[in-house]
Amino acid sequence: MTIHNHTPLCSTEVGSLWTQYQNDSLAVCILKHMLQNIEDTDIKEVVQFALQVAENNLTQITSLLAGSQFPIPKGFTQDDINLNAPRIFLDAFYLYYLKHMSRLGLAAYSLSLSLAARGDIRNFYQNCLHASIEIDNKVTSSMLSKGIYIRAPYIPPDDKIEFVSDSSYLGSIFGKKRLLNAIEIGNLFSNLQANIIGEALMTAFAQVVTSQAIREYLLRGKEIANKHVQLFSASLKSSDLPAPSQLNTMIAPSTTAPFSDKLILFHVTVMIAAGIGNYGLSMSTSQRMDLTINYARLLAEIGLYAEDGANLMISHKWMEEPPQAINRKELALSSKK
Repeated sequence: MTIHNHTPLCSTEVGSLWTQYQNDSLAVCILKHMLQNIEDTDIKEVVQFALQVAENNLTQITSLLAGSQFPIPKGFTQDDINLNAPRIFLDAFYLYYLKHMSRLGLAAYSLSLSLAARGDIRNFYQNCLHASIEIDNKVTSSMLSKGIYIRAPYIPPDDKIEFVSDSSYLGSIFGKKRLLNAIEIGNLFSNLQANIIGEALMTAFAQVVTSQAIREYLLRGKEIANKHVQLFSASLKSSDLPAPSQLNTMIAPSTTAPFSDKLILFHVTVMIAAGIGNYGLSMSTSQRMDLTINYARLLAEIGLYAEDGANLMISHKWMEEPPQAINRKELALSSKK
């Protein structure tokens, strides 16, 4: 049901819609190429549903922005995809990819909903959340049925409730460290999975990108992701917990680019931005001092990497500007006779 509202869009609503248009137009390109080479019919149905959701979102965002006289973003188009290019991933990787992207979508849509005031915008993001939940359910069911779903480590139940008795619980940089608690395990596992996906993406993208500068940037990102994978894995193993395997065996040997360099670079910057947010949340909810320090250090590293990616986007004139506030001083000066 469409909720009509003549109230102008506020800045948070415009920002959320603009950002989602960029991300969904990228998703349409990625998913269309996936559909060209999927052999597994179950996975194909999931990808088709995700594509339908992304295309529907673009249609609605276009209507919402145009209705408030905002320009429609350029985003990504047919010019950014080569449907004739061979696959760069095996079928199973698509499920891991969609699982990760649905997780990012759920987080983004819930924030956008909470920042929206207009009824039609809130209704739109409520529908986005429902669709993302359905995608996540479909992906999870498919992964479970194929035996490839990676569960977080199990821990045994406690006999009783415990309270922290002294500050040694927080640990130190060099001293003895207590075992990980469930919250810290969850953070490490989530960030580990994200870096495993990121490493595989950057490995495959580096094979097909045409710009040498962007290839070097991707290879640098691959090394950063691999280092973070090793660090998070070591933290889990120090508490005798298993760590998931990497996914580089699911990369096909193609060197033909299915996507434009612009799309590839933007995709990487989006995932870095999500990683920065995840590290910040993990740092704030981890109680062991060594983990907090690690997250702060890794945040600084990927922050610099993100800046270099933004500069690459700018140097190629690929960074599309979001709508911004009016420069009142400039406007006032321009009105002088």
